[in-house]
Amino acid sequence: MTNPRERNQRMKSLFANVTAEDTAKPAVPLTPEAERRRVGSSAVKSMDRAFVSIEEENKRLHDQLVSAESIIEIDPDRIIASFVNDRLDIEGDRSFQAFVDGIREAGQKLPILVRPLPGKPGHYQAAYGHRRLRACQILRRPVKAIVRELSDEELVVSQGIENSERLNLSFIEQALFALTLKERRYSRETISDALGRKEGQRLAYISILTNIAGMIPADLIRKIGPATSIGRPKWEKLGALFQNGKLSSAQSLVVSSVINSVEWGASDSDKRFALIQAALDPSVKRDTDVIEVSVAGGSLIVAKKSASTTQIAIPDGRLPGLSAWLIARLPALVEEFQAMPKEDADMR
Repeated sequence: MTNPRERNQRMKSLFANVTAEDTAKPAVPLTPEAERRRVGSSAVKSMDRAFVSIEEENKRLHDQLVSAESIIEIDPDRIIASFVNDRLDIEGDRSFQAFVDGIREAGQKLPILVRPLPGKPGHYQAAYGHRRLRACQILRRPVKAIVRELSDEELVVSQGIENSERLNLSFIEQALFALTLKERRYSRETISDALGRKEGQRLAYISILTNIAGMIPADLIRKIGPATSIGRPKWEKLGALFQNGKLSSAQSLVVSSVINSVEWGASDSDKRFALIQAALDPSVKRDTDVIEVSVAGGSLIVAKKSASTTQIAIPDGRLPGLSAWLIARLPALVEEFQAMPKEDADMR
């Protein structure tokens, strides 16, 4: 470290040979060429400073826009779904059509969240808002979105938390979502955050979800759908019917028969679960369906249909002779039914 005395001595030595006459001499004027070079050099330096200032301002504005997360409109066909599917059946949800109608009439109120797709400028991947995205695709209108740089982990956490806050996932949707993340080697803590689980037994609950989802064939879960009224005990009981999460040959035949039935096509997700459970588990008593058929100006024929039989009750007082006529005709009706082509005999 130099002390003040040493600094003073150095300053004196710099100007030791400079006399008063030297300082009084007028400065030598620059030649015209030297003056042009001096002015040109100053102009270049000034332009450089201006460009640097412009670049800094552009960067500042860019950073400001990014941090503000402005809502922009994007062609929905330029957005792909998240790499982890947490909704089993968006369009099969009975409330979805009303959801689409609401956006058609009132517009999209809440933006979705997307991240840029690497290597594909102008294309994005949705983190959350898949129902809004699908509705805008159906309506052929731009979707309002916030664009944010997200890692895979940040994407799934955002996706899970938003869905848990806006429209609760059913038990089996949570379970399948958790299992998918586990298979991608995410920690239980991350999966718990993605599902919006807070304190308490959250990590133990993640293990329950993944274990039950792993007991049931994933394809079967997707065919059944979200089954919003079916909770953990029934799914766990269904899962106990399978070995290593797979259908046996006999179970595959049973499931195929149920799925190809008319009743399956007319059933919602909760009913489909009940049909599968009743077909695979003999210990489950299937609820009896009551069908009323109005005939002959208001007379009712009542059919009670269970898992194994159908009972038809005919009001003999209102329709005298019909029962005897049907009984006599049954052999011919059965032969006629059995002779029908398979595609025409959907009631089999």
